[in-house]
Amino acid sequence: MERAPAADGAELVTVFGRLHEPGVKDAEVPILTILRDSLGDNDPSNDRLRYVWVLTRTRPTVWQRAISALSFAFFRPGSQHHAHRVPTPVLDMASPAKSVLGNLASDSLQALQFDPMGIPVRSTTRTYRSNSSDYHNLEVFQALGALDDFERGEDTQNVLSDAELRAVYSRLSLSTRTFGGLVQDRALSAYFDSQASQLQETRGHNWELLRQQAELSGLYFQPLALSGSTPSAALLWIDRDDLELRQQQHFHGQFLGIANPWTDDRLLHWTGYSEVRYFDSDNRPVPPGAPYAEARQMIPLAFYSLDYPRVPLLLADFRDSLKPKRRELVKQGADSLVTGVLGITRYSNFSFLAASTAWNFVRNRHGDASNRTARLQAYSKAREFLAADGSLSAGLKSELAQRLNHLALNPLENGASAEVTVARQQYAALLAYAQSPRGLAVKLEKDRRKELEADTRSPAIRVLASAARIITRGPHVDPAHPDPVLLARLDSYRRTASEQQFLRRLLASSPRPEVVWNADAVRDSVEQLAAEPAAGPQAPRLIARIFEQSANKELRAACLRALEQLNTGARAQAGSPCVRCVAAHQELLRLSVDPNTAESWRELSRLYLQGGAVTPEPSLARGE
Repeated sequence: MERAPAADGAELVTVFGRLHEPGVKDAEVPILTILRDSLGDNDPSNDRLRYVWVLTRTRPTVWQRAISALSFAFFRPGSQHHAHRVPTPVLDMASPAKSVLGNLASDSLQALQFDPMGIPVRSTTRTYRSNSSDYHNLEVFQALGALDDFERGEDTQNVLSDAELRAVYSRLSLSTRTFGGLVQDRALSAYFDSQASQLQETRGHNWELLRQQAELSGLYFQPLALSGSTPSAALLWIDRDDLELRQQQHFHGQFLGIANPWTDDRLLHWTGYSEVRYFDSDNRPVPPGAPYAEARQMIPLAFYSLDYPRVPLLLADFRDSLKPKRRELVKQGADSLVTGVLGITRYSNFSFLAASTAWNFVRNRHGDASNRTARLQAYSKAREFLAADGSLSAGLKSELAQRLNHLALNPLENGASAEVTVARQQYAALLAYAQSPRGLAVKLEKDRRKELEADTRSPAIRVLASAARIITRGPHVDPAHPDPVLLARLDSYRRTASEQQFLRRLLASSPRPEVVWNADAVRDSVEQLAAEPAAGPQAPRLIARIFEQSANKELRAACLRALEQLNTGARAQAGSPCVRCVAAHQELLRLSVDPNTAESWRELSRLYLQGGAVTPEPSLARGE
């Protein structure tokens, strides 16, 4: 990971990874760059993540665009070898919902305008949009793979915190879903944990399923994993000596997806890749020269991804190189034929929707890989694994990379060697653009003004202001002379949002805030929130909830002082009692007269009577 300064108090955080292709040396290249607007200080509480660039993603050439519009052109016509322009961001962390609106508008235009124009227009537009979406998802999955393989430590925490890493990963993952941009920021951490848990469960399930099928069939199962992670891929091997001794071995191939190796005469005269490995008397692998080590010639049969949901996904068959590719050709060709040529879509024909849903359900139960996006993600992670793995031999890695390269059916894709070149060139162009006072600084200053308007103006006013900016081509900003008032107000709003988000996560994690978090840190957050000028009506509500749920005396006293400092008035809303009065009222019903709580009792009663929104009961009044 690398951090580079940008103009106007911002910085670029870049994650580097490795790419691998047959005949090309593994190269470390910039994969992902994130713009962090820190307002020119070292306080992380007012930082805001903005744009995300996937540097291996390029603008396609004219030839690539033309080929990608053909319905049954499942090949790569070439690669983009140079890209000196500033790349386009794949995501705006501050406005993730814009991608949702754009996708919905594009789908509506396709269904209402292009589809009724006939087969030529319908097939070409649908095919191009499908290839473009797959290319975007593939590059995003590659960036997610780089984040998965990223080694986190104390040095990297100073560059990108765990919360920021979770937010970037979750937003990138959600960008591949139709309505993913509508997920709120407060739910990103839960989404990240859910995805990580689901991935571990999927890998464990596929690992056990593949191991059992391999052992029942007399094959050798080899799980593959990077250092410190669970196995994400696997290889199946067969002993050449066993082929001569066990010709009638029963084969369980329901979830393996390969032909019976025990009746395949080609393996008896195998001339492809093989390895000599050593095993002890208990059939366990041992290093060469170990006592009682027996050499065996092992022949690889298949390579699987363990990341595909429900079943292991076959990515390479060493006896039938075209088998995985035929699967992709048949599935994508059928989609192009039905939707592009025949014009039948799932949501325009309910009979087709019911039939396809039933068919996919049955096929999924029998282990068919029908999810195109999941297959693309598994393929991308397998490529990332080969680039980062150091346990496999160079010959086997080259063999696997060649077979994975056959699965590249998208005309918009580039080869790994071309991706290395364009990633470095786009990173250099992005650095120059970010450090230029008339480059990224101008866009960042406009974005800051829009962000402040979103916090201070109503949606209707913002719509009118956006229309006015289109007419006047404004606002005209000068990044060389930033507005100090704008920065101060934006700093206050960001700090307020950061503290409120922290308190929300705290309240959602446990009924006792001081149990799951340090009480002193919670108290500092409450005091800082109360001191912010931009603290709105949500601040006293959150502090009141902290006060109600906490049993720590110092924290509760700090909440009382913060509520008094905020002093939101007698009523938070018309006809509803002040939140301070509600909190005090609930606490007075529970407190008992005790010398240790006398000071809190008097403070609560004073706040309660000052609120004036709720009439105190006589018994509570006598408590004073």
